[in-house]
Amino acid sequence: AVVSTQSTGSEEENDNVRQSQGDRPPTNWVDYAEDRKIYVSSLNFATRDGSLKAYFEKYGKVEKAEVKMESATRSRGFGFVVFNEPEVLDSLLELKHTLDGREIEVKRAITMKEKFTTNKLFVGGLPPKLPNDDVVEFFRKFGEVQDVEWVVDRVTGNRKGFCFVIFMDSDSVEQVTDGKIPPQSQKHEIKGYTVECKKKFPDNHPVQKKIKRIQQQKKERAMAHDYMGQDYMAYGYDYYNGYYEGPYVGYGYPSFGYPYNNNNNNNSNGYPDARYGAAPTKMNYGPPAVPYRHTSSVSN
Repeated sequence: AVVSTQSTGSEEENDNVRQSQGDRPPTNWVDYAEDRKIYVSSLNFATRDGSLKAYFEKYGKVEKAEVKMESATRSRGFGFVVFNEPEVLDSLLELKHTLDGREIEVKRAITMKEKFTTNKLFVGGLPPKLPNDDVVEFFRKFGEVQDVEWVVDRVTGNRKGFCFVIFMDSDSVEQVTDGKIPPQSQKHEIKGYTVECKKKFPDNHPVQKKIKRIQQQKKERAMAHDYMGQDYMAYGYDYYNGYYEGPYVGYGYPSFGYPYNNNNNNNSNGYPDARYGAAPTKMNYGPPAVPYRHTSSVSN
């Protein structure tokens, strides 16, 4: 059985729902030297490329040694060494190492595949009433499904139109997304509905941080646009998802509109002459906020 988990989610999770289609990194994350590269940390800040290469050449021919620099004169305290032959690494990694009077840490470098693979999948564009079983049945074509996490609205308790599918193996996510790195996505169809699938990394992963940064920039631009009195209803924000249907609705206040009744045509114009844009009529503060809650259901 697959356990379907429902939660209201964190603000970061909700931000991930609106991932921006910003810069598109290449999809072929291949490092030609990944099987013969080591990562060296805890370096003396005085260590440079030459001394790093000289030290490791006693273990085998070094193709390249590089200390990562913060500036032209300041080291970041770590670097990489690429050997000509991958066999050197097996014996090298079992030893302790000291360079420039400091004990250093040596590890096999993480491969590009390891950096950009995950067993968690974001699925957006789902109709709220689509059965959990239909979602599980579709994604089982790509591999064993461990869990399906749904996020529910904090106010209504209704399921939102996205979920996270957890696979047993990251290769399944690679198949679903065709190996694409967010913000790139892959479209699929479930029971006649087109859904958007993206890899979901931990919030501290560089890819996820970049997505959040792009989204924050978009929010700031939209807010600045609104303050200029353009596009959005001046105080209602009805057409700006970030306020009307976004996180703030969780506090029980659907919008910030103040009705103004124009006696001439009975329309709501916000303020006389509609200088600040229309605001909704009959606006109130909405239902009280529903406390955070976490529910789960089991689907056989």
